[in-house]
Amino acid sequence: MRRDFVKLVLTLFAVFFTLFSAEFLLEWVRLGRPLGAAMSFAGVGGNAKLVDLLSPVARAYNNILAMLLATIGIAIPLTANMHTPKLIEMFLRDRLNQAVLGFGAFSAANVIFVDYLIGPAFTPIWAIRVTVLGVLVGWTLLIPYFFYVMRFVDPSNILLRLQQRALAAVDGVGRGHLSPEAGREAARQSCEQIGTLILKSLDRADRGVAVEGIWGIKQLLDGYQARKGRLPPGWFRVERRDFVGLSQEAIDFINADRTVLEMMALGQLRVAFRQALAKAPDLVSTIADAVRKITVAEAARGDEPALRLAARHFNNLLRETIRARAPLAFYEVLHEYRRLADEVPDRPELALVIARRVAGYADEARRAGMPGVAELAAFDLAHIAERALAAGSPRADEVLEVALAPLEAGAATSLPVVKARLLLGGWLVQEGREEAAARVERALAGVPAALLVRAEVELLAAEPAFFEVTDRQATLDYVPPERRAALRQLVERLVARAT
Repeated sequence: MRRDFVKLVLTLFAVFFTLFSAEFLLEWVRLGRPLGAAMSFAGVGGNAKLVDLLSPVARAYNNILAMLLATIGIAIPLTANMHTPKLIEMFLRDRLNQAVLGFGAFSAANVIFVDYLIGPAFTPIWAIRVTVLGVLVGWTLLIPYFFYVMRFVDPSNILLRLQQRALAAVDGVGRGHLSPEAGREAARQSCEQIGTLILKSLDRADRGVAVEGIWGIKQLLDGYQARKGRLPPGWFRVERRDFVGLSQEAIDFINADRTVLEMMALGQLRVAFRQALAKAPDLVSTIADAVRKITVAEAARGDEPALRLAARHFNNLLRETIRARAPLAFYEVLHEYRRLADEVPDRPELALVIARRVAGYADEARRAGMPGVAELAAFDLAHIAERALAAGSPRADEVLEVALAPLEAGAATSLPVVKARLLLGGWLVQEGREEAAARVERALAGVPAALLVRAEVELLAAEPAFFEVTDRQATLDYVPPERRAALRQLVERLVARAT
């Protein structure tokens, strides 16, 4: 923004200087190239002409200041009310705003002072020149500064400034310029203001700004992780006032895990998720996607406590969807949770935890009156088990046990569950993992033959892309051609036993 401002000022200055110079030269040549006293009113008629000159200059400055203050007085409070009250403080702290407004106020006062200095025998010629030059500069600044103010109040730039302010506080603590307490407070306020901006955007159905805020949280954590290793121990020692409402035990966990800013930032995403469930359900998957990317980034950096904290937030998101009785949101969060298991294959413990949590929340969803979505979780459990087995995970058997765990009465023989387990079993048969395939067969032992045949027919008829546009888009029960023979073989064995 500041570079654009300077470029526009220099461009306008060059244009004005060229035009004014050309205008002067044309008249100067036309009048015979006069010099010296022929071109000045200094000392003529008691300097009355100079006094008359400075009067419109003073009015010009008044107009400049009036336009600037009117624009600021309307744009800044209005935008602050729409997005974040911190905008007013950010505007007043901005060096360029201080410089332009200070220049305008000084120049307006200076022209009055110079006008006062002029007397019948006293001609402050250089002061007059500076005053005239100042008003030309002021009018040159007007348009670029108007654009600067308009961009300053753009929500994208507000988000960027809040991120920069939080990271500047972290840098200040790392360099010893700020105390850990002051730095934490500044970072906390910035996180909360980003969260406020997201919430207000959701209230207005401004999805674009809400998405930018959600990803702004992710970018903030990326920048923080690059600086985390340089922070002193005092930064990580938080107190109740840093997290109002948390118990002392929860504070102790944060201190032990050194997850101060992660807890602050992810907490804002939790609040935004609850709002999105009610105001903008289509952004549920965006928040879940952001949490997944944050978790994967923590895994790549090897920050285990931050990784566990971010992964646990998926459990909070699933819980919120159950409370809101939002089946589609549950389904979308489940998808991102499953993708998390795919993207951290080097952490078998995490895959097992995810499988257990998916199974547990699917049971809760079923009891809460969302059986259809809960049964679809069987596909994600089968997928997680397949990936664990294919990767040779040391916890693969336990993941498979979770995927094939006995379900409540009626759930084990529901069509989606049967399809999911047939898909898993068919892959095991194809891979020659007969022992694991036998476990799948035992889990399907009570399924009627007619249901098995129906599941086989629908699986083989499924197309790769789902017939409606969804976030996943892929058809859950699609069987690739290379797996179909193994699936048929498995179904034949199951039907033979059932009959």
